[in-house]
Amino acid sequence: MSTTSRFWVEEYRKKAAAPDPITQSGRSDRFDLSRLLHVVRQMLRLLDVRPVHDLLDVGCANGLVDIVLGGCCRSVLAIEPVEELAALARKNLRACPNVTVEIARGDSIPSVDSRFDRALVLEVIQLVPPDEARRMFRELRRVIRPAGRIVIGSVPDARRRDQFLVPYLKEVREAAHLTDGQKQAILARNQNAYWYDAEDLMAWWRELGGEPRVLAPSDGDPANDHRYHVVVDILV
Repeated sequence: MSTTSRFWVEEYRKKAAAPDPITQSGRSDRFDLSRLLHVVRQMLRLLDVRPVHDLLDVGCANGLVDIVLGGCCRSVLAIEPVEELAALARKNLRACPNVTVEIARGDSIPSVDSRFDRALVLEVIQLVPPDEARRMFRELRRVIRPAGRIVIGSVPDARRRDQFLVPYLKEVREAAHLTDGQKQAILARNQNAYWYDAEDLMAWWRELGGEPRVLAPSDGDPANDHRYHVVVDILV
């Protein structure tokens, strides 16, 4: 496991130990319940989930989103590499018999080929370096059926990185309400995050035979000033 991967595993173990389910779900403190629901609503619209579909959720965290997804399709396989979060997801989803939670990573999906109609990768890609992201894309392509769709949600926009980060981190460093430890934690998370150029992601998907397009987050998403979504249609 790389140093960056170890960093994020520890960060998400901390999220699993938090008392707030929204924090456990992987969202930042910029999210409240209404904003989270706006994001889920847009993901459902982009996925175009139907009752006959089998869906893959990569990086399910504590499974909150899968409570909704499971009510919209035939089955959900939710994978999560952090054991503590997977345990929370199983607990939260115990009343959802069509949802299965497994401990796994996006670049090694425990599935046969062409098993799913839809795949969601929400707020995951910023945690992985480009070589791992490309492996994950190949795995997603392997497990998605023809006429399927993949939504990679909330990708940090490399072209807006400095525009967003410079003033944001300045505010963090000068914030009187944050302790030095809290400031260092925020700085470390941003230093370890990966930002992607949309043109690069679309080029990778075209190499894999997908038809990608880039869309803006909804107005209710607090990250709509520096992130984007990628929707990939698999035709054959």
